Amino acid sequence: MSTAHGPALVLGAGGWLGAALLAQVLAAGHAQVGALVQRPLASTHRGLLTLSQAELQAPDERLRGTWSGATAYLVLERPGLTGTRDAAFVAPSVAQLPELGRQLRALGVARLFVVLPHAPNSLPVALRDGFADQDEQALSQLGFTQLVLLRSSRERVAVQGSWLERFAAAWWSQLRWMLPDSERPLRSVALARVAVAAERVLREAGPGTWVLSQELASRAAHAPQGVEAALRTELLAKLMQNKERGSGRSG
Repeated sequence: MSTAHGPALVLGAGGWLGAALLAQVLAAGHAQVGALVQRPLASTHRGLLTLSQAELQAPDERLRGTWSGATAYLVLERPGLTGTRDAAFVAPSVAQLPELGRQLRALGVARLFVVLPHAPNSLPVALRDGFADQDEQALSQLGFTQLVLLRSSRERVAVQGSWLERFAAAWWSQLRWMLPDSERPLRSVALARVAVAAERVLREAGPGTWVLSQELASRAAHAPQGVEAALRTELLAKLMQNKERGSGRSG
């Protein structure tokens, strides 16, 4: 397998989505792949490096050389319940986003992908409404070459108002499950494939902040031409549109 691509680091590899993403990244041909851990792993994937929280907080010259120019995937979800091995991985929280971003930049990470599960019951409570604008802005100002946000659509969790309004909201939420496959929330493995494919496609794009919505991810995951080909068509087309408008942000 080719190892022409730079290193990759996964934060939050212990949940369902995090484990699926780590497996996809390990198979993607990076020079080296690491995961952030809070204690040593009893067993590990072949070729997987580990990075402790203490090392991330105060990296030495060797670590900065190892992870210089790396792509980091930061997964925000509830920790998985699949055994003690998964509990060894750090589960990042929403409150840690700005500080983790600063630590990753100090480590030498160049590109940051923040990935949220599409299933609402897999999201931490603080993220049920999607990213807060201030979180996005704080991350975008840290100097990453690319910041890519894969997130579910912003939806209200609690509906205020009369019983009729609440009934209508509940009825519409049930209709979501009648949507075509291409518009449904993605399962962890499918979303992990989209995230890793987006990383490959966006190597061809310049610096900037990208938002991959649930709708775009779902279309790509179910596209007959394949995930990467579909993302290439949509993302690079939007890149050209943004260049024409003088913008560096895609949605």
